[in-house]
Amino acid sequence: MTCPRCATECPDGALECGACGVVLSKFRGAAEASRTPVPRYVPIPTDPAPPKPPEFFGIPLPGWQAAGIGLALAGVLTFFPLLSFLLHPLTTIFHELGHTTVYWLFGYPAIPAFDFSEGGGATLGQYERSYAVVVALAVAVGVLAWRKRENRLALAGTGVLSLAYLSAFGTGRESLAIGLGGHAGTTIFAAIFLYRGLTGWGCVHPLEQPLYALLSFKILFGEIGLGITLTGNSVEKTLYMMGKSYADADLVRAGQLMNRSIEGMGRLLALFNFAGMALAFWAAAVRRTIGAVSEKEEAELV
Repeated sequence: MTCPRCATECPDGALECGACGVVLSKFRGAAEASRTPVPRYVPIPTDPAPPKPPEFFGIPLPGWQAAGIGLALAGVLTFFPLLSFLLHPLTTIFHELGHTTVYWLFGYPAIPAFDFSEGGGATLGQYERSYAVVVALAVAVGVLAWRKRENRLALAGTGVLSLAYLSAFGTGRESLAIGLGGHAGTTIFAAIFLYRGLTGWGCVHPLEQPLYALLSFKILFGEIGLGITLTGNSVEKTLYMMGKSYADADLVRAGQLMNRSIEGMGRLLALFNFAGMALAFWAAAVRRTIGAVSEKEEAELV
């Protein structure tokens, strides 16, 4: 090393400088430390985050693409006679699930089933009300209201629905709700499927979105088509009004209770399904406000 006092070159390991006698061990550690490079932190470059897909009217582009594919396929399945029967069993079970749900809400145990004798479906249930079911429902609503007590909008909605339920309980409106529950349930399922197709909510694979859109439009087209059929004169309308050997058709019974013609009930059915479709698009556009975004979007917001 070089002597720090007189700049004389000294052998490595020497304890003292041979020229001036300075103790080299005092300076050797500092000199070696100064020659040791200090490691610096170099950040590892990462790939930039992929750009978010563009949105139109608040709905992502993949949602519009899924809706377009589903709409086209549903049109093929609906308007081609040899294909129109496809997915009909699924619509039937949704219809009967709607009836079953309303039956249970009013205390009548029931299960959905297919009608293999005359086609379509049927809801099998008891005609005697079970008040244990009604009490259980009241307790569930009370617990829900307590848990949502700080949410005024949720409390108001629960109160309105409870008043409507109490006003219909044990009256003709109860029978009306049960009769229309099938078509209402079908439209609700279709609107949820369309929402999932537009937003990807609850979807694991990208192909699920067009599949949900296909199911939704197929169901909605079927309901709207029935409504339009009932407004005209056709063999299908006559067959519908004949009902089954053991019961009238749902809209025939509902029309009698509401004092409306079958043509008026057909128009209401078509409008109700158009409204369900519009509601699904609106909900998809404001999905962040209502807190029902897809898992992928939720991860991007974190």
